[in-house]
Amino acid sequence: MNGYAPMKVTLRQVMYRLVSEGALPHTAPMYRRLSAQLAKARREGRLPDLIDTVREIHFSPVWTGADAFLAEMPDWFRLDRTEGQEHALYVAAESTPRAPC
Repeated sequence: MNGYAPMKVTLRQVMYRLVSEGALPHTAPMYRRLSAQLAKARREGRLPDLIDTVREIHFSPVWTGADAFLAEMPDWFRLDRTEGQEHALYVAAESTPRAPC
């Protein structure tokens, strides 16, 4: 994990780094074992937290009153900056798989 400092990393990044260095085999059981060992080390305070790209807390927005809602509403307004353009550029990233194998 120090090889990525000062950035935080995901469990998947740690696994692929160790596999690429030949330190671990590229198997689902090894991924689960690494996950358990890193979780234990984090709980014991020996490692920093990893980035968790899967777990999110979803909740509906709330406001203290109508005035607070109306004050925030203008921030939601966005123009379609691609309207009338012949081409659009999209950037995509690989989705996170459930296991590295």
